[in-house]
Amino acid sequence: MGLCATAKGLDAETEFDCGYLTYGLFLRNLAHTYNPEIGEMFESMCKGNRLTERQAERWDEICNDDLDILLFHSDCDGKFTPQECRRIYNAIKDLHMDMQGHNYVVMKPYNMLEHWKNIFSHCAKRRVNLYYS
Repeated sequence: MGLCATAKGLDAETEFDCGYLTYGLFLRNLAHTYNPEIGEMFESMCKGNRLTERQAERWDEICNDDLDILLFHSDCDGKFTPQECRRIYNAIKDLHMDMQGHNYVVMKPYNMLEHWKNIFSHCAKRRVNLYYS
């Protein structure tokens, strides 16, 4: 059981179809890559902790609201609009992260961040929704 993120025009190799654990680790690594302080706070929230008022203020000071769209989206269902995909892509396009992933059906390794950049770029350019299921 896992997350499938798909959109019109994506196929088994270009969509995301992998386990929740892998996706969760990707988000944690992404948060740390964006900013180590954001990464630590995100890790804490993933463990069920709430941010203090000061931490929440600090989060708002240093985290891009467009990255929040991805970090706080449900990991089991829902959708991103093309506009949200463009905002997320712009928030992550200049980041670099070395985390390998693969899709269940294809099992061909890829760089997770580059794969997600391609997904968000695809949806933004083609004006299609990205669906999580």
